[in-house]
Amino acid sequence: MADPLIELSSVTKRFPGMKALDAIDFAIAPAEICCLAGENGSGKSTLIKIISGIYQPDEGEIRIDGAAMPALTPRDAIAHGVQVIYQDFSLFPNLTVAENLSLNKLLSDDRKLANRGEMRRLGRQALDRLGVDIDLEAEVGSLSTADRQIVAIARALMSDVRLLIMDEPTTALTGREVDRLFAIVREIQAKGIAILFVSHKMTEMLEISERIVVFRNGAKVAEGPTSEFDEAKITRAMTGQDIGQERYIWTDAGKAPRLDIKGLGVDGLVEDVDLSLGAGEIVGLCGLLGSGRTELALALFGMRPDHR
Repeated sequence: MADPLIELSSVTKRFPGMKALDAIDFAIAPAEICCLAGENGSGKSTLIKIISGIYQPDEGEIRIDGAAMPALTPRDAIAHGVQVIYQDFSLFPNLTVAENLSLNKLLSDDRKLANRGEMRRLGRQALDRLGVDIDLEAEVGSLSTADRQIVAIARALMSDVRLLIMDEPTTALTGREVDRLFAIVREIQAKGIAILFVSHKMTEMLEISERIVVFRNGAKVAEGPTSEFDEAKITRAMTGQDIGQERYIWTDAGKAPRLDIKGLGVDGLVEDVDLSLGAGEIVGLCGLLGSGRTELALALFGMRPDHR
């Protein structure tokens, strides 16, 4: 590895009753694509928050460009080129694309008034860096998930970014949208920017990364060039066990359902849900934060009296 951009040495983070990170050594070099893998609760999010200055480690050291950072804050991290794109993208859905892209610049310049022409110019420059064309006057809330993600990436690149952290960036994307995202990631890498790619999806890790790091229960349990990994090795590192056999049990779809939902809604949150659940059947309910999963579950338990 080249001289690391950011390096963590023996970093430990504790919360009441648990150790979220246990003596973690981690580094990433300029222009490197590193994938961070692990099950929920493995410590990935805690690592991101330490690198971005949100959390302070209880033990250990953080170095940026070889210099120790004893009390890294979010402002410090941004000043050193660290940008994080979370799953919700942290965009303003009721503002336009141009407004979202230019807001940070206008605030940093301490502007009292916003010039819409200047906002459009800044927005167009940001999108042109990625070679994409998105309507600058469209409200972000009206865009597809993939386009909102591109707006978030474009906004991050408007600063002097050196490390771009992407937290589960492909969760809600189609295969074609993932291909588009990976092309953009490689273009970013070509500019000398490091990318920390956090994911559960093993095929995507193997495709996009140069190095893979696996966490389990707050500890780093595997690390190496992507060429040394396959899906079985990643799974074994993440879970601590071999998944040697998969067995599927199919239920009899002809039996009457145990649960039958028709047109269920919760005002402003869930609309017109139809769902059937048979005896012995497992149904996965997935979606991003704010998609209505929790509201649907609460309605089924009678805890949302405003359902209809």
